Amino acid sequence: MKFNFFVLILGLIFLVSLSSFTGYIVLVKIPEKTFNVTKVLDGDTIEIETGEKVRLLGINAPEINEHYYQEAKDRLAELVNGKLVKLEAGREDKDIYGRLLRYVFVDDVFVNLQLLREGYATVYITNPEEKYYLDFKTAEKEARQNKLGLWTNSNITQCITIVVFNYDAVGNDNENLNDEYVTFQNNCETAINMNNWTVKDAATNIYTFKSFVLSGNSRVTLYTGSGSDTSNELYWNKKRAVWNNDGDTLFLRNDKGNLILSYSYP
Repeated sequence: MKFNFFVLILGLIFLVSLSSFTGYIVLVKIPEKTFNVTKVLDGDTIEIETGEKVRLLGINAPEINEHYYQEAKDRLAELVNGKLVKLEAGREDKDIYGRLLRYVFVDDVFVNLQLLREGYATVYITNPEEKYYLDFKTAEKEARQNKLGLWTNSNITQCITIVVFNYDAVGNDNENLNDEYVTFQNNCETAINMNNWTVKDAATNIYTFKSFVLSGNSRVTLYTGSGSDTSNELYWNKKRAVWNNDGDTLFLRNDKGNLILSYSYP
């Protein structure tokens, strides 16, 4: 082992000397390290042999009590469990829970992208300058158009869109809650029964529609603060702001937990 280390040092000295002599920089390629996956925790989180948890960067799979949770987890297990994976870092190393944020590859399969392409996850990138942003958005769009996985209920998804999202209220958000709001529009002529549908952020804030029907070709605005509900204005009755000003994701799901739309900003 000592001999091999000595030979490596001599080799590096030779390369440096050669680069000085020729005027060119000689780059030594260090092999990329792979890790064995020991456990799949959910549809977008794994554990590797070091004991570290890895959150698949740029995507979001259903949570434990949400529709398609088990399907997403099982598909991720098929792709990575017990296999060697290559991890690629993005702009941030870890999330607030201490999990590594990584793009994951198994041989020639880009796992994050594959889950989006098959409809097991949605895009969760708040910075469009992230390396694979356009690839991810394209994959999600194709899964939605092909009604795959989470997008099986896409007839309705073609009707509902977000037309206004005012996530940054004037002044202190917590003191101006009704200036934080999102407006949905039904672009179809048929009314949509939204009873027990939910709006959720990237954290744990959830609003549930109660006995609400969105008429055809009409809009409804959901305000974070308090007020009296009407046919086109609803109130979350939160005491603090919900939407993060520097980036967040909105998930709209129907009463069966199917994802109707997701929207990330900025």
